Amino acid sequence: MATLCSVSLVCLTLTGCGQGRTSAGATASGIVTVEGVPLTGGTVAFSPVNSGSSAFGHIQPDGTYHVETDSQTTGLAPGDYQIAIYFSPPETEDAAGNTVVGENPVAKKYADFDRSGLKVTANAGDNKFDFDLDPKKAGRKK
Repeated sequence: MATLCSVSLVCLTLTGCGQGRTSAGATASGIVTVEGVPLTGGTVAFSPVNSGSSAFGHIQPDGTYHVETDSQTTGLAPGDYQIAIYFSPPETEDAAGNTVVGENPVAKKYADFDRSGLKVTANAGDNKFDFDLDPKKAGRKK
């Protein structure tokens, strides 16, 4: 839960980013899919294997993302990273006014840096990292 709260706080600081920002030395972007179908929202989190700052990217409705370190720094520092991917199912309201939470198509392991199995090396310059995730197994809790 603490990790999710940290991700949410960093994501909020990225909102409204403006001009005059510095570059961390590398960029990272790509597309997140589940069995080839774009994930329609969420966050891709990059945690440095050694030292350094974490970086995050909001997943757009077409599954694409672009990573930022914080509101003052574009991109991420070159280096090795573990990856976690978070999806927040959409909430709607039924005819009776009850909140209905949508399905999360992503296997739970991807929200944990140590269990996701996703690792990348960001080199100086532009990097493209696409992630095709396994779906959540049928019969598992939401």
